[in-house]
Amino acid sequence: MSLPSPDLAETEAEELVSRVSGSSSSSFVPIDDKEDAIQVINEDKQFNGDLLSYVTATLLNVDKDYHIISVFGSQSTGKSTLLNRLFNTNFDVMDETQRRLQTTRGIWMAHSPLVNHTFNSKEKKEGIRNKNIFVMDVEGTDGRERGEDQDFERKAALFALATTEILIINIWETQVGLYQGANMGLLKTVFEVNLKLFGKAKSDTTSSSTSPVTKKISDHKVLLLFVIRDHLGVTPKEALAETITDDLLKMWDSLTKPSELSHFKFNDFFDIDFHTIGHKMLQPEKFEQDVKLLGDRLVNPSDTLFNPNYHHGVPVDGWALYAENCWDQIDNNKDLDLPTQQILVAQFKCEEFSKKSLDSFITKYTEYEPIGLVADDYEEIGRCLIDLKNDTLEEYDNLASLYNESIYEQKRTELSTQINAKVANLFNSHADKLRANSAEAFKKELIALKGRNFNKEGLKIRDDHRLKYLQKLSLLSIGGEISTDSNFAKLDETLSSIFITQQKAELRGVILKGLKKLSTGLTKEIQAQVGSPASTSWDDILAKFKCLTNEIISKYETDDAKGVYDFGLGTTGEENAKAIDEFKFKSWITFDEVSHKLLTKDSILALLKERFEDKFRYDANGVPRLYENTAELEVNFQDSKVYAMKVIKIFGFAKLSDETEIVPDYSIYDIKLRNTYFGINTIDDDDDEDEDNEDEGRRTCFAEVISEKDKAIILSKFKKEIDARFIETKKSIIQNVTQIPYYIYLIIMVLGWNEFMAILRNPLLTTLILVFGGGLYVLYRLGQLNQVIYVTKHFSNEALSLAKEQLRRVLIEDYDVHGRNLDGIGGQKNSGVDSENVVESIEMQDL
Repeated sequence: MSLPSPDLAETEAEELVSRVSGSSSSSFVPIDDKEDAIQVINEDKQFNGDLLSYVTATLLNVDKDYHIISVFGSQSTGKSTLLNRLFNTNFDVMDETQRRLQTTRGIWMAHSPLVNHTFNSKEKKEGIRNKNIFVMDVEGTDGRERGEDQDFERKAALFALATTEILIINIWETQVGLYQGANMGLLKTVFEVNLKLFGKAKSDTTSSSTSPVTKKISDHKVLLLFVIRDHLGVTPKEALAETITDDLLKMWDSLTKPSELSHFKFNDFFDIDFHTIGHKMLQPEKFEQDVKLLGDRLVNPSDTLFNPNYHHGVPVDGWALYAENCWDQIDNNKDLDLPTQQILVAQFKCEEFSKKSLDSFITKYTEYEPIGLVADDYEEIGRCLIDLKNDTLEEYDNLASLYNESIYEQKRTELSTQINAKVANLFNSHADKLRANSAEAFKKELIALKGRNFNKEGLKIRDDHRLKYLQKLSLLSIGGEISTDSNFAKLDETLSSIFITQQKAELRGVILKGLKKLSTGLTKEIQAQVGSPASTSWDDILAKFKCLTNEIISKYETDDAKGVYDFGLGTTGEENAKAIDEFKFKSWITFDEVSHKLLTKDSILALLKERFEDKFRYDANGVPRLYENTAELEVNFQDSKVYAMKVIKIFGFAKLSDETEIVPDYSIYDIKLRNTYFGINTIDDDDDEDEDNEDEGRRTCFAEVISEKDKAIILSKFKKEIDARFIETKKSIIQNVTQIPYYIYLIIMVLGWNEFMAILRNPLLTTLILVFGGGLYVLYRLGQLNQVIYVTKHFSNEALSLAKEQLRRVLIEDYDVHGRNLDGIGGQKNSGVDSENVVESIEMQDL
């Protein structure tokens, strides 16, 4: 197999190598086709904190597509030389012309820019690609510098097993079959610790779970690649491999194993492979060829040494932290739980990525929140929130998805929860706004029902609002990730409260409507009875009251059971029964209020006067009365008075025709009972004294429509009114009787005979006499003569009064003018004039 051309190898190296600054403790001489190394752990067991920067700067965006290979073996056996030739690294090597000294101190790492291999033609290079490989050069064992101090050797070997996929054990052919020379003693110690650490993890994960994460831990292995140096070919590789394998298996069987781990076998933890390399000095060409053949097994995917079970499942940017934690545990002689270390690394990195993604989300959300708070397109708001969250989670996924799956999912869930919490303010703001709008609209629609199918339609409207609320709120819930339960519960509570409130209002409306109907019917009945009072008036009023009450409540009585009521409002049977009881109580109060409203002191007094006038002024036929003598007046006055007084006897006290007073079914004057039915808090005991004082002026008897005190006032006013009427009528009778004696008319006729004859001889006067005489006769026949005489007399009296007033005014004005003309006259003459003026003034006043 031909070697790759120098130009081709150099070209590939230039394309793949990454230039970084190296170690924290050493300086390196840059070589164009070699990669600088970094000291991971120095000879003082200190871990290099710059390892992460070196790794991330060397490999960008490779995620888990990388490999870690370590070399382990005795000091000065050519480990660093092998790595440099195979991986094109730049580890320090011993100068063979000088003393044989320890060259590699601690543990060093370098990135391989190019693995040397034998593929050089395009056909052979198909599918062949350079691996993203890091190699660690571990300080050689059995060195004179450390002597019998094997602590670092054991820790370094354990660290290599804990962090690498392939552990190259570099031995010479002559060391095969030796115990110390082949580092079997050190390997035995390392295997014991390895079994203790990995065995417990394998045992726990195998027995407890079959998840991908635990399966990865249980299947994990390390490839022990024995590179046999200076192989001359006399002893076949297979024979050497068999010897080493037998030694390893015997050593494994001889390990001190805990009882719970005794069932594990060597191949549960390790795979073994072998490769031989010719002598570097004696067979230089074969040496180079064998190194490249080993490189073929690293880059050829069809025959590769790498296995997914060898990988630790940690992305490259987390491997440095993982390695640091492992070394901390190893160096401090703590129990090294590698699965736990992987989880810790995953937790740290996923937490870091989560915070970074959350900060990015907060920046974007802070810009959008003011817009989202005032927007009302919930679908658009929801889309924006979903986009913001998806972008954030996608950013997190790109960074953290390659870490431990359970930790990745856990932190992703936490990030999602944190995002939801940040959106909660916007979500709750719109939820409150939606709830307020739904409540207001629901209330208006309930009121608009006005009792028509209130329960059925009201529940339907409520369900519609609940559905719309959920639909709109779901648009803001980021695909249902934000719980709407608490907000929906608040809405349900609000709508239920509104429904119950309106339900009670409708129930009160039914009661008030019934009471209004009762009041109207009762008012008409009482007015009718007042128009024609009788001993059975209260019987009729009470019968009408009961009829109206039964008529109102009977239409709400169910067909299933008598005495059970349903208002169609969805109220409970207890509430319905309470409403009926309230209606009955208030119906008696309505009865009381209507009766006292219509039968007041003024109305009774007006009724008394009206009945008195009807009886006193008109006869049984409705013809106005004209009293001709006082005897007739006195008799009719007494009859009218008795007739009118019947009203106060009937309506002053509510009693039936059998003299039984009307008693309500409830104690409607009990203040506490009234407070109960009218929904007023019961009066405290501290207010009992005030209540007693108020009770002194409060009615306590339903039947007592007019109190005795009010009756006395009514009768007093009524007596004054009718007495005045009686005197006025009697005065008019006396005036009519005492005006002109009849014999005067005879004297006038005798003495004025000539004048009468002169009038009769005058046709005009005769005609006027006949007209006026006929008119007077007609008035007499109609019984209206007295009224005409009364009107004529009243008119003449008024005319006479006006004439006197005008005459007095004229005379007084003339006197004033004459008096002013005599102002110049003084002395006794003035006194005499004044006396005359006084006398004349008195005479004028008499006139």
